[in-house]
Amino acid sequence: MPDKPHSEDNKTSSVLLQLEADARHAEDLLALQYFIVNETRRLLRYRHAILFQAGGEKDHSFQAIRVSGVASIDRSTPKIHYIERIVDGLKTHPAAEQPVRVVFEQLPDELQQDRHHLSLPFPVWVGLRLPDGLLIGALWLERESAWSDDELFLIKRLADTYAHAWGYFDKHRQFRSWLLSRKTLWTAGILLSTLFLLPIQHSTLGPVSVIAKDPWVVSAPIDGVIASIPAEPNQTVSPGLTLFRYEDTNYRNEYAVAEQTLAVTEAELKKATQSAFQDEKSKAEVALLKARVNLAMIKRDYAKEMLDHVHVVAEKTGVLLFGDKSEMIGRPVAVGEKLMEIAEIGKFMFRIDLPVESNIHFAPGAPVRIYLDIDPLHSIDAQVTRIGFRAEIAPGDILVYRIEAEPTAAVDHLRIGWQGTAKIYGDSVSLFFYLFRRPLAAARQYLGY
Repeated sequence: MPDKPHSEDNKTSSVLLQLEADARHAEDLLALQYFIVNETRRLLRYRHAILFQAGGEKDHSFQAIRVSGVASIDRSTPKIHYIERIVDGLKTHPAAEQPVRVVFEQLPDELQQDRHHLSLPFPVWVGLRLPDGLLIGALWLERESAWSDDELFLIKRLADTYAHAWGYFDKHRQFRSWLLSRKTLWTAGILLSTLFLLPIQHSTLGPVSVIAKDPWVVSAPIDGVIASIPAEPNQTVSPGLTLFRYEDTNYRNEYAVAEQTLAVTEAELKKATQSAFQDEKSKAEVALLKARVNLAMIKRDYAKEMLDHVHVVAEKTGVLLFGDKSEMIGRPVAVGEKLMEIAEIGKFMFRIDLPVESNIHFAPGAPVRIYLDIDPLHSIDAQVTRIGFRAEIAPGDILVYRIEAEPTAAVDHLRIGWQGTAKIYGDSVSLFFYLFRRPLAAARQYLGY
């Protein structure tokens, strides 16, 4: 019988040493934390164990991270929230360097109300401190019976071992994270630098429309008012077909007056010529009257020419292109004003309105890919034939460069007026320039250099 306490002491020491050795041989920090709340039962008898980590959320300087007997912790439960509040208050306890028996009667009133429902009668709290005194966590143990001084000594001994092992894993993890982060940053930087230097063909987008190639322009031959337009838009016309007519009242009257003036002048010349043999005065007027006759003939021919232009006819075969007929009828036009176009059947080209901010370096002959709105799933290959050197104002008050392109192969399903998007390919540039060209241009405009 006298050897029994000595045997128990040897067993306790053996279990303590084994626990310390197992804690130091934990695979990682997570395994160590599960070991602390569950395997400590091999030496100490308790009902619940809760492990806290220092520096938690702003509402609590200690955050519960592990609970004995469960794989994961639900921090929204009232018990966890309640004990976190108690541990926050105990961290400034005068004996916080040693295990602290929690006496509920010494706690604030708000922490005593629910103690019977949220905690067992005899909890103990001990801080986990590194050798330099840094508090990295805390361990909460609770049961139905009081804790002895010997048990508190064992708790303190285990707390020092656990803190030392925790500090090793945490330092190792931080160093490895720091090393991995540096390696990751260097690797990502090298990959990005290499990627940004890759050459890529520069390209830009602009709205495109199908237009006629080399159309015959129908302009106003004389000043006047359009009276009627027998032809229709998109109608196929042939030479001699009337396109539109002028209001001819003034021109018919002018021609009639010119003819009468010529007849009168010719009669006067004939009379003067007959009288010239007898009258010297009449003989002197013959030259003047001849000049008047020539002038009257010129006016008559001019009036006839104007009258002949009242009916404007087509001079070649093609598709007639013009705007709204109702807006043109009754509108006065000036000589030379563009009114219509006659497009040769099957001859098309593309006009690209490239915004100034989307302009890139390319030259005539650059490849273009056309995507029409009517068939966005298929493209038409083309090449640039002309580049406008001056920016023009397009509808919507947008500055654009007029670009013309022609299809590289025959296309038989185009229709003048169709709209879409054109992708123009330019010189090869680095991927960095391709991605950041616009931000760099905007920054330069904003900074001014």
